[in-house]
Amino acid sequence: MTSRDLSDSPPDPRPLRTERATAADLPLLLALKDACVAQMRAQGIDQWDDVYPSVALFQADVAAGTVHVARADGALHGAFTLDAKLDPLWAGMDWQPATGPVAAVHRLMVHPGQQGRGLGRRLMAHAESLAKQNGCCAIRLDAFAANPAALALYSKLGYRRTGGAQMRKGPFVCFEKLL
Repeated sequence: MTSRDLSDSPPDPRPLRTERATAADLPLLLALKDACVAQMRAQGIDQWDDVYPSVALFQADVAAGTVHVARADGALHGAFTLDAKLDPLWAGMDWQPATGPVAAVHRLMVHPGQQGRGLGRRLMAHAESLAKQNGCCAIRLDAFAANPAALALYSKLGYRRTGGAQMRKGPFVCFEKLL
């Protein structure tokens, strides 16, 4: 896949590039996850921990070519996984009937030092573009019910709430957007 320029993020003049993660990115992905976990904990959000997302999960995602990263100056500023793995706990949600393949976004991360600059929005736009290129008719995802920033982001981007799922850490809200 060709990298996509995200250089029009307003406050940061450095060009950001999105590309598939490689095995060499794994330490940077784990450091990004740790920074996000620390930030969420500081905000009282007990969403991620040492169990999820695990090193093995990131390794599998990288090996499958489903992790996409945004980087500048060698640093990872954000990442997400885009695949077709719909969580079994999403069964019974108010999904629209699928007229084709459906994509799922997992583990959207924006480095705490980059938050508030529109990167989450730009990463989701990139995920939507990739899903469309792959013939998908919709994107589905979930967000921790106690993470107001994530809930607001998906709502602002036109994702429709389809129900809730009880997971290990508590309630999650499921979202869908038709492409």
